[in-house]
Amino acid sequence: MISKLFVIEWVGPFSEIEELKKWEKENNIMRNYYFYIVSGKPSNMRNYRSYCGITQNKDGYVYKRYQCDPNHKIHTMRDKEIWIGRFSDNSVHSRSDIELCETMIVSYWQPELNNKKKSTYPSSNIVLINRWFKTDLTPRQNNIYIAQRMSDLIILDDSGIWGTEKVRKLVDFDL
Repeated sequence: MISKLFVIEWVGPFSEIEELKKWEKENNIMRNYYFYIVSGKPSNMRNYRSYCGITQNKDGYVYKRYQCDPNHKIHTMRDKEIWIGRFSDNSVHSRSDIELCETMIVSYWQPELNNKKKSTYPSSNIVLINRWFKTDLTPRQNNIYIAQRMSDLIILDDSGIWGTEKVRKLVDFDL
């Protein structure tokens, strides 16, 4: 039996922290973006690597997470893709819900730069849906970025992890 369902809306990509800062000041009014994904080429590497994390700083902005930590992996990356995510229901979520979703993403997706939570699976049965949006908050229809390689639907139950790579639009509504 599924005990929790979460939908995370990812916005991006941003190529620099200053671009993210400007966007957040204009659009993150509720300050409810808890998740971030950074992909890029670390110094002295040719291939892209990714990192998934969470933040709940007192100011409520994701960009402050990078400013507060001068040793964060993002500072040594080139060709960055920065995504930030929030729960689609816009309600306040507990730290345990936020960490549960991070654990689900890291344990399933296995981002190369994450060292923790890669072999830890959540103890409850959950469904996680990832939705992708442009910075103007319109849905993304093409999956061309590194972070979008993560499955759009991930289900963890007593028998294993299930999922589908990409959810696609079936019908266009003229409203």
